[in-house]
Amino acid sequence: MEFAVLLVGLAAAVWALLLVQYHDVVTGSALFLVATSVFPVEYVSIEVGFSLTADRVWLAVLILQFLYDLGTGRSTWRALTAADFFLLLFLSWLVLRTVFTPIGEEIKGQPSTSMHLINGYLVPAFLYSILRNTSQQPRLVWSSLVVLLLFGAYLSVTAIFEITKQWSFVQPSFIGDPKLAIHFGRARGPMLNSVRLGMCLCACLAALWTFLVWQRPKKLSTWIVAGILTPLFAIAIALTYTRSIWIASLAILVTLLLTMLKGKIRVTAAGGLVFGAVLAGLIAGPNLVAFKREYSAAETLESTRMRGAFAYVSWKMIADRPLIGYGFNQFQVYNRPYLDDRTTNIRLESIRGYVHHNSYLSLLVDLGLVGGILYALASFAMLQSVWKLLRDQAGTPMAKSVAVFALCLIVSHAIQMAFHEVSFSSIEYTLLMFALGLCQAYRSESMQTAKTMSQSTPLIPSETRSVWST
Repeated sequence: MEFAVLLVGLAAAVWALLLVQYHDVVTGSALFLVATSVFPVEYVSIEVGFSLTADRVWLAVLILQFLYDLGTGRSTWRALTAADFFLLLFLSWLVLRTVFTPIGEEIKGQPSTSMHLINGYLVPAFLYSILRNTSQQPRLVWSSLVVLLLFGAYLSVTAIFEITKQWSFVQPSFIGDPKLAIHFGRARGPMLNSVRLGMCLCACLAALWTFLVWQRPKKLSTWIVAGILTPLFAIAIALTYTRSIWIASLAILVTLLLTMLKGKIRVTAAGGLVFGAVLAGLIAGPNLVAFKREYSAAETLESTRMRGAFAYVSWKMIADRPLIGYGFNQFQVYNRPYLDDRTTNIRLESIRGYVHHNSYLSLLVDLGLVGGILYALASFAMLQSVWKLLRDQAGTPMAKSVAVFALCLIVSHAIQMAFHEVSFSSIEYTLLMFALGLCQAYRSESMQTAKTMSQSTPLIPSETRSVWST
């Protein structure tokens, strides 16, 4: 058995060395998203002291790829920007609050603190770092776009088969196992989570319009693809039965209208969309608060009311340890005394055993004001970089598409953070960091180009200089 494993390992190493010569980290990062979403531990894993899964193998390939690219000049270390600096500070604080958390203070059945840190933050941060240091070429973005669109089409078709209970067509088959994970009864995909599925679908929808439609609006093939995939993605998003995902898809649509259109038509279209959404919300509001999905309407209503309990308990915990928090991944460990509070009519007991459902409050509870402020500074600096790339008059069309794509994912991610804890898997932040890494790379190249042009172009014409020199 050991000899067979050795042979497989040697063969894999040879293929990995061959692959890195023709592979690129941009497409590879998109493929990592596919691997970590479609082939999780429920699909296949090999125990070698730890669970060896498809995404971890592919991550090793990406590391080899990046090292190869550094050696061949396809990647180079770029100077840190303000966004990178604040992100590094936040991650450093996050690691410190994890290392100094007492060992063993974890909830049985929940991801360990170390794996929460690695999957939720460090792996996406690594992908961001290799993308921002890679020389960007439009063909690399186009190849990753193909991966994202195929990924989105697969997820959408799978979602439809899930809801219609066509289990023989649902692949991988573990998606149809009601005993695994949560949200069985909604479209949840191979992630076994309707929120993660919805975030991926929103990202694929944004990529379709920011790259393909905006870059190639005059091609018939563009509108054929958009005409097929847009309603397909929209149907799958609806079938997640997740309100925060519906809100995010609407916010992405508004973002696309505001950035892709110009003049009065932009204001009219975006205003009409917002007005229609508000009107629909007022009419269907009660039905959106309580409606049947995997459970009854009453249980959906209870899920809505639990948000108040999370907010109340979090506020009490933050007030007791405002500066450095309780330590990463410690909300469930330390919230027990607060659930016994009888000075409020809020049903605090309803959240016992649940992970946090608000990432902003979760960060403040775990990391305190120090972590919260560092996260806010990193987020603001990233948003500023995206905005500068979008407003850069000398920016290429591809750079502007990357900026709009990043803006869409920032909006989607920010909305999900208000309703869920988005760091329990590598999927949520990988989506965001993929877009931000591309954005930072294009921003750096744009700044370098502008600097080179300013140095090569004399401020005073040569004829004038000769007069002044006399």
